[in-house]
Formats: sequence, C-alpha cells, structure tokens
Amino acid sequence: MRGRGVVAVAVAVLLAAFTLTACGGRDDPAAPARAAVEQRTVGRGQTSAWIFRRSDLRGKRLPVVLFVHGWGGISPEIYRGWIDHLARRGNAVIYPRYQDSALTPPATVLGNLVVGVRAALALRDAPVDAASLVAVGHSAGGVLAADYAASAQALKLPVPRAVFAAYPGRAFGPDAPAAIPEIPGRGIPAGTRVVALAGDDDDVVGTRWARRMIETATNVASGRRRYRLIGDDAVDDHQAPARTDAAARATFWRPFDELTAAARRR
Repeated sequence: MRGRGVVAVAVAVLLAAFTLTACGGRDDPAAPARAAVEQRTVGRGQTSAWIFRRSDLRGKRLPVVLFVHGWGGISPEIYRGWIDHLARRGNAVIYPRYQDSALTPPATVLGNLVVGVRAALALRDAPVDAASLVAVGHSAGGVLAADYAASAQALKLPVPRAVFAAYPGRAFGPDAPAAIPEIPGRGIPAGTRVVALAGDDDDVVGTRWARRMIETATNVASGRRRYRLIGDDAVDDHQAPARTDAAARATFWRPFDELTAAARRR
C-alpha cells in the first residue's frame, strides 16, 4: 500500500486468487435453514452497503452481523458462501462497500464504511436488533472491524459485542508501514470480545497486525481477547478466509458462530 502501483498489482493478484478459491459453492451443508437468501443495496458508490437476509424472515427484526471485506474485495460474491451461511442462521448481514476501487485512499475507508453502516441500520423495512451487532472482517476488513469497534461509541453507532478478525492487515507486505490509519485499540470497550487470527503462511500481511490488535485492546480483559496462529497448511494462507471448503468452515465460520453465540448471551 506504499504506492498506487504497488496496491494495484497486489490487489490484482489477491483478487485473482479470491476468484479461484471462492468458487467452492455457496451452500453450507450444516446450515439450519435452506431458505433463499435475498440481497439489497442502500446508498451509492463507496458509501453504499449490501444487506443480506433470509427471504422467509422478510420484515422481521433480526440480529445483525457487520461483515467487512478485504482490500479491493468490493463484490460480496467473494465471500458469498460465508455470508449465506450467516444469513441462513437468521442474521441480517451488512456488507459495506467502503471503496470505489482498490485505489480508494486508505485514509477514507473507515468513514465510508460508517456511512454505509448507518444507512443499512436505518432501513425501516429491514429492521435489526442493533444491540446484537457483531463484526467480522478479513485482511483490511479485519482491522477496519476493530477500528469500527473502537470508534462506534463516539460515533453513536452500535458497539460490537464481538470482533473476529481473520488475517487482519493495514498494509501489503509483512514489514510495510501501515497504510490504513489505526484507531487506537484502547478505544474498544471492555464488554467487547476480540479474536484475531493470523496465518503461519500468510506472506501478504503477516502476523503483526493480528498480534497488535490483541495487544492494544487494553480495556478488554485478557480473558476476552485472544490471538490465534493458524498453522494448518490447508488454511494458513491469506486467501483461506474466502474459501468454502470444510477446513475453512472449521477454522473461520465455526469459531465465529461460537464467538457470536457467546457474545450475544451476555
């Protein structure tokens, strides 16, 4: 992310990999409901958001998941398997666009995300239980999920009950300086659970941002924040969270479901 040319090349490589790895099918065989998932959009351009809900729950007030994509992963089709899984479990899933392209200035993306989230939460015909909100993000989306959690109270937005960051990163390259500005982790409220996963073979963002996320969330009790290093060769590369195979579901989907259930019980 140190230059537009570097960003464009890196994102092209990532999106090509995402396209290949995200084609494993949308259906989750363990999903408790087989109802169709419908989608709609709210807002325009980089401040827009998609909302996904089960069609048979139309108009009902649902618990809500904020799902934040990786850098340049604007299309929700990249993560559609995971999104559909969450929607079939009865969640409304908000997927902010936050970018026009991979060249959107990194300093603007959190603000864009916030506008999209506000618009999605305000829909009267797609009501949500804002107090139930949990956040999940991959790559740049992982750090943005944490930044949202650290900012939400001041912005008068729902504070996430939990943040789940899969292979989070603020820059391309394990040693590159941060491109996405960091909101101090101490702003994450004490009641939020925080889980950050890093991949042992992740040569795109490395492990430091996941470790830093946990280290800086100092208002959260140590028992409520957890760093995990994933060493399984099937899922320790940067693109793994976008896949839909059994290993990805066990490593990312299931722990997030468990975190969500625990956080919403409090």
